[in-house]
Amino acid sequence: MTVRSVVVGVDHKHPDLARRAASLVQSLGGSLIELVCVWVDETAVSDSRGFTVSVDPDIAVSSDAYGADVLAGLNRAMADVGLPWSALRGAGDPAAELGRVADEVEAAMIVVGARRSGLRGWTTNIVGGTVAGRLIHNQPRPVVVLPGTGSAS
Repeated sequence: MTVRSVVVGVDHKHPDLARRAASLVQSLGGSLIELVCVWVDETAVSDSRGFTVSVDPDIAVSSDAYGADVLAGLNRAMADVGLPWSALRGAGDPAAELGRVADEVEAAMIVVGARRSGLRGWTTNIVGGTVAGRLIHNQPRPVVVLPGTGSAS
């Protein structure tokens, strides 16, 4: 039997997204699925050796703490989910990085959360488009956008 991967874009504001993606996969009968949770640090780039380095040394410390916060939230949310999962840290453009990881693991699909609400979400959409929107237009695989849970973002 072949285990397929599902790439899930995660951040600290929506630690339950990976768990909700696992529920979706399980409801579709996907017991042979591994979730690859990817947090993308937009303040960093990957160098030629594959190391992730911050483009601003002042942000590096807060970025590492932010990454630890994301991983801690994932560990709590995924503790009893019943599917194998892993966590990766990416760098740069979230849509490009999620697509790269999905290609690398030959993912069956990519799961992301809906855009932020409010002014920040609106300005993100105006300036560069949403991650979900860019993925939908550039991916050869399905992209699933899970709505928010009703809490403020």
